[in-house]
Amino acid sequence: MTDPIEIAVDYNGSLNTPVDTTENPGELEALALGITDALIKAFPELGPIRDLFRAKRFGDARTAYYNSNYYKNLTGLAGDRQKKKAVQPGVYAQELDAWKQGQLVRLRSKGIKITPDINSMLNGFFDKGYNDYQIDINILNSGKLGPIGGSVLGTVNSLKEIAYDQGVNTVLSNSWWNKKSEELFGGLTTDADIQEEIKNIAASAFPAYKDGIMAGRTFGMQTSALRQMIANTLEIDVDTIGNDNPVFKQLVGYINPKTQTPEIVPLWEAEKIVKSSAEWPFTKNARDTLDGLALKVLRDWGLA
Repeated sequence: MTDPIEIAVDYNGSLNTPVDTTENPGELEALALGITDALIKAFPELGPIRDLFRAKRFGDARTAYYNSNYYKNLTGLAGDRQKKKAVQPGVYAQELDAWKQGQLVRLRSKGIKITPDINSMLNGFFDKGYNDYQIDINILNSGKLGPIGGSVLGTVNSLKEIAYDQGVNTVLSNSWWNKKSEELFGGLTTDADIQEEIKNIAASAFPAYKDGIMAGRTFGMQTSALRQMIANTLEIDVDTIGNDNPVFKQLVGYINPKTQTPEIVPLWEAEKIVKSSAEWPFTKNARDTLDGLALKVLRDWGLA
């Protein structure tokens, strides 16, 4: 009985010389690289390369293989998954499902809503052998990332508290925070990077407090006594004096009238300014002061 032979077909469709597939070392080398009928069906460019191996043109075959899009564009992990997808679909499906479940848990913990689009993208990411960072960046760049919650939202909320302490919560827009949320999700920035950015914004917004801010003393720390003085003078709860309070904003933007430069307002000067505000006449302190002045005038006139 004669040995089985196979007719190889060139890339241009012509027939090669019959090759022995039972003892052909080229056939074995092609198989060692995973080049099977199933893989060729998924990646047709591998067909002519297998023909080169079968024809024992090993140098040409290896050069063609290493120059192929299949080899150049797939990582080792991606190549392994593509082979399983082609020749072991059951194993591939099991591994894909297990991998996707892990990714879904990870993405949800970061605050990502799993939409059909993102679920579909995960299939492609698995085939390409993407790591977590590559997955996050590709989701971010897809334009299909919705509102972010989870751990990223928790980090952003903490950063918003820092922005308030630095006095710039009112100048940072929602779009600015959305951008930072996306950058945090994509690993393009860190909590520390954003804190430093907020500090620099505060130093620019409050030049009189810049040195202290850059030295680590927040705007809130530097203005705590000022807030307390305003609260005492206007007889209100100090916690109600936010960064957007008109009197507070006037005081932290104090310009020395002699030098025309921003300065930290002295508390005695600040108190005079507060008492000239529209709110002060309605306080008990103001009424008592005015009553005392009126009584003094009457006494001076001998009428009391």
